[in-house]
Amino acid sequence: MFFSARSTKGVTRLSSAEIILTIIPEYIKDILVGVLLGDAHIVRRSSTYNSRLAYAQTAIAHKEYFNYVYSFFIPFCAKDYIPKSRLIRDNRTKKIYSAISFTTMQFPCFNEFR
Repeated sequence: MFFSARSTKGVTRLSSAEIILTIIPEYIKDILVGVLLGDAHIVRRSSTYNSRLAYAQTAIAHKEYFNYVYSFFIPFCAKDYIPKSRLIRDNRTKKIYSAISFTTMQFPCFNEFR
């Protein structure tokens, strides 16, 4: 299940220079590739926007792992960002699942992973 990106209304934005100078360290690139093979995806609104990472776990039982992954991407999230928890209803099975997710800010360094 994919989570949509949330509104950034009221979030202090980085300057253009800060956005351009943001890079992904090599050890985080390795982690990024791994999570993209699993529960993450890269979102880009259009070709004129930069990309962002969206990561979700559909089981609160995996919250410890979620927090571990999130810890690597905190520098790419808005200041004081809080991951979102919610309940999701699977329309196929009619079961309700708990889920947790985070979405980073948009950076050019995520564009190469699209």
